[in-house]
Amino acid sequence: MKPFLIVMLSLLAFSSGASFDEKVAASFAAKYEVCALKLKDTQGYKLKALGLKIKADEIGRDKLSADYIKAFVKEKNKAWLLPLHKCKKFADRL
Repeated sequence: MKPFLIVMLSLLAFSSGASFDEKVAASFAAKYEVCALKLKDTQGYKLKALGLKIKADEIGRDKLSADYIKAFVKEKNKAWLLPLHKCKKFADRL
């Protein structure tokens, strides 16, 4: 019984990572947050940038875990590569 328990615990330790929904939430939250920073000085998008920031914070509150934070940091680095017109598209949809 003891070897079985050790094997199961080791499998759990190696398989623990961000789940699919945490990765998707981190991706959207990172994109919204970066776009909010990019659009805050753009004429006509100041309030929309605030809306993006609020939405990113709302997503972050719902999915607060260590795996989510790791996925968020990774996605935030990727989100800086988004062009400004994509950010405007996100803001207009929200």
